[in-house]
Amino acid sequence: MSRFIITARSVSGAEFGGDLGAVRYLSVPDGAVPAPAHQTPRAAWVAAVIASLRNPPLANGQPDPKWKDALFVVHGFNEAIADVAKLHDSIGSGLADHGGYRPTLISFDWPSEGTAFAYLEDLDDAAKTAILLVNAGVRPMLAAMTNDCKAKINALAHSMGAFVLRAALGHADDGIVTGTDWMLGQLALVAGDVEASAFASGDKDTQSMMGHAYRLTNYFSHYDEALLISNAKRAGVEERVGRVGLPTGAPSSTVNVDCSQRYEAIPNPNPLNPIKTASFSHSWYFSDANFFRDLAQTLQGAVDRNVVAKRGVEQGGTLALASA
Repeated sequence: MSRFIITARSVSGAEFGGDLGAVRYLSVPDGAVPAPAHQTPRAAWVAAVIASLRNPPLANGQPDPKWKDALFVVHGFNEAIADVAKLHDSIGSGLADHGGYRPTLISFDWPSEGTAFAYLEDLDDAAKTAILLVNAGVRPMLAAMTNDCKAKINALAHSMGAFVLRAALGHADDGIVTGTDWMLGQLALVAGDVEASAFASGDKDTQSMMGHAYRLTNYFSHYDEALLISNAKRAGVEERVGRVGLPTGAPSSTVNVDCSQRYEAIPNPNPLNPIKTASFSHSWYFSDANFFRDLAQTLQGAVDRNVVAKRGVEQGGTLALASA
């Protein structure tokens, strides 16, 4: 089955670069690195995504009246397009293997340099392309929905992808094109690289963001070293939501899931390498069965946040990812 990717990267010959380019819709074969040759016309691409949302026939041969969910994935900084494809595959297999959840994944690929030294340039590109997530991704999908296709659309954002997602949904109420009445389902931030204070009640962009979604779950860890570096590059003035969690006063439709104890319980594959340790502390979620089991239930949205299986409750009432 093809992997569905929307990219806004530049093209250099037969490969994608790290600069801002035109929006392209890609249908990428399993195992292949995304390339310009995988571009598909938007109408055909959307039709293929909609077709993928159909479940297999029931045992009696009749079509299943239910539809699969769609899940937009927004990657973080320091990601080449090959890394985006790997993240796409990890999320798809992790949700299926550990949560029994098989949504149609759509990766939104904003231009990123693929090098840790390009953080501030990545931030600029993230801001420039944020609105494309809505205009090039969410809106065409919603427009294709019919009476017999009412799939739920969720979104997951990692690292700086949380900034992209928040900026996109925050702008949606201001834009002439995007300012319409539409809703997503669940939003999940994982190691979010956006200031925690932005989620305090009354913040305009947060209000707009939550006005287009039913629930936001913030997965964070106090051990995230990459987000400490992020603070330093931003002059250290704002704690990141993926390191300290949502603040007091965040909207009632948001919830924190503290993953610190789970991180403590898993082995560090490179304990003597500070750079690799920092990277692992920021991205370990996508190789962890406990995280995927929790995420699957969260995105399905069938149960309340307080009864997701095996979640713990810390002193003060913060929910916690299962540590064992």
